[in-house]
Amino acid sequence: MTSLPSTSSSVTQTSSLDSLSRFLVDADGKPSNAIPPLEKWNPKYCGEMDLVIRANGEWWNDGVRLTREPLIKLYSTVLWREEDADGDRYYLKTPAEKIQIQVEDAPLLVVDVNQVEDAGQVFIRCTTKTGDVVIADAEHPIMMRTFNNEGVDEIRPYIRIRRNLDALIHRNAFYHLIGWSEIQPTDDGEAMVLQSGQEQFVLGQIE
Repeated sequence: MTSLPSTSSSVTQTSSLDSLSRFLVDADGKPSNAIPPLEKWNPKYCGEMDLVIRANGEWWNDGVRLTREPLIKLYSTVLWREEDADGDRYYLKTPAEKIQIQVEDAPLLVVDVNQVEDAGQVFIRCTTKTGDVVIADAEHPIMMRTFNNEGVDEIRPYIRIRRNLDALIHRNAFYHLIGWSEIQPTDDGEAMVLQSGQEQFVLGQIE
């Protein structure tokens, strides 16, 4: 789990999830699920919120699981990741506030994958639980890396979604990727290799 910085700051009562929603509306005052220009916003740091995105993709606030999917989708558009010497830190970022949250693994979750064809090439399309859709390519690579799950190291699949935010690929979706891959030789021996357009991604070595 990402460690929190030492600080006496805490989120005030007005800096709740519901209050953040006032910054996430369009010109008509309706919730907007478009990805805003977070890189252009420089809000003040407002402390920490008891919001945790768990390793299984669930969102928990004050010990209660959030089940309002439209609300989760809305807040996912303002997820912001920063890296420093102590590791990754995650925030909800609006034009007026930057509030730190906890992310146990990846903040997003791929729940659906498809093969799509264009100009005679087959591409892998990934869809997250919060509605992001990307094609696996050089900008959105599929990666395998280690996650420590209660003391046990697991090799898990991820894909870069936007900026520097990654999504864990759900096990059921990953089975499809394995089915579409082929055994090919690599510098480290034979491996399961997935093709998406001109890009190739190693899903695992063959022992």
